[in-house]
This record gives sequence, structure tokens and C-alpha cells, in this order.
Amino acid sequence: MAELKTARGRVGRIQTWLARRRKTRLGPWGEWVALRYLQHLGWDIVARNWTSGRGELDLIAYDGTTLVFAEVKTRRTPSPLPPEYAVGEEKKDQIERLAYRFIYRHELDEPPLRFDLIAIDTPDRRSFEIRHYRGFM
Repeated sequence: MAELKTARGRVGRIQTWLARRRKTRLGPWGEWVALRYLQHLGWDIVARNWTSGRGELDLIAYDGTTLVFAEVKTRRTPSPLPPEYAVGEEKKDQIERLAYRFIYRHELDEPPLRFDLIAIDTPDRRSFEIRHYRGFM
């Protein structure tokens, strides 16, 4: 069973203005918010948007000695379905395959692994709510 942690926050006016001015899409904005959240927790970020020929891993970080592969899903509220519903079995399989490819390519000696889901809801890209599911797979 996944452990759930929630947080609320606000993005500064300048960052909100820049995101709107640059017409930053919602997905990259949510990944940026998740990155800042993980940094605030004290995690060591290893990679962001790591791509392989078969897909992309949103965030890879160390939580202590555990290598964490975090999938980030962002939705504008109100939304008919929360962001958590966007991660089905096929997406979980893809994340797992990419994680092992990452470990193989970087020649890591089988570190302890965990797969997390970070779901973000925002009405205006200024305020947001984060739900962090540790070990969602």
C-alpha cells in the first residue's frame, strides 16, 4: 500500500507571470513544482526528464540511499478525474522498464528502488495541492 503525503503551496507572482508569458504547458510546470517539492524534502535530484527510445522518466532522485523514480501528473482544477487516474498498468510497466534501463545504462549496483507518484492539482498555476504517493507500484 502506498504511503500518502499531502502538501499545499503557492508559486511566487514572478514565476507565475513568467510561466504564463512563456506559455509554459501545464505538464512541465507541474514537473518544476514537483522538483522544488523534492528539493525541499532534501532529496538529491539525479535526473529530470530522462529519456530513452521507449519513453521518459519525469524525476529520478535519491531519498537517502533509495533511488526513487517519480512520475508527475498535473491537472487543472476543477477536473473530472484526479491526476492519479492517468497512471494505469501499462504506464506502470513502462516506468519499471525504463527504471531498469536507467540502472543498467548508469551501471548502478542494484540500489534499493522505489516508485512514487506525485499528483498536482492547480486552479491557476499560482496555488497548488500536491499528493505524494510513496511506493505506488
